[in-house]
Amino acid sequence: MGRTWGVDRPWQQLGVIRPVVKALHAFLRGLTTSAALLFGVVAVLLLSGNGLWQGQITTGDLANAIALMLLVGFAEELLFRGWLWGELELLTSRQRAIGIQAAVFALVHPWYHLPPVEAIALLMGLVLLGLALALQRRADNGVLWGSIGLHGGLVGGWFALQAGLITLPGTSPTWLLGAGGANPNPISGLLGWAGLGGFILMRRRWWR
Repeated sequence: MGRTWGVDRPWQQLGVIRPVVKALHAFLRGLTTSAALLFGVVAVLLLSGNGLWQGQITTGDLANAIALMLLVGFAEELLFRGWLWGELELLTSRQRAIGIQAAVFALVHPWYHLPPVEAIALLMGLVLLGLALALQRRADNGVLWGSIGLHGGLVGGWFALQAGLITLPGTSPTWLLGAGGANPNPISGLLGWAGLGGFILMRRRWWR
């Protein structure tokens, strides 16, 4: 990136190297947002009888959840909301760049392995997630750590929930919780769409 576009400090341009206080504040804000989104999903599941709270998790599963949160969150955000989005903003308009990076982010995930209807539902959810993560970075004035916290928190948090904090019967409606049976992906169902859609609406001014 530095050689191609003549940027002297590429890691700052990517939003990774920023003042510690700002980076930590952004990360915690993203993590808090992910917790709020997951809380909404779990609350609906418990109240509707589609889930049972267990409140148990092993040390190993907790460590795996934290590893997923940090590794997946950092790697994918550096690639998509860091490098790719930066390239797209230089090649096209700011508004178009948000949509294109979200589409690319969605398309490279293995949504196509599912049956057609479920595949389209997951693809739509991935697009919404890509938009939400981009708007999170915009709201954080270019700091990447907010989107890392949001993305990592959703991935690691959902893993922790399924690892023992809640029990899902595997009979929840696909349209509500998403495809996957006993291991569903919420962003492919109505609960995930509603949460991400609401978040995007609250952040819509950052699309300009």
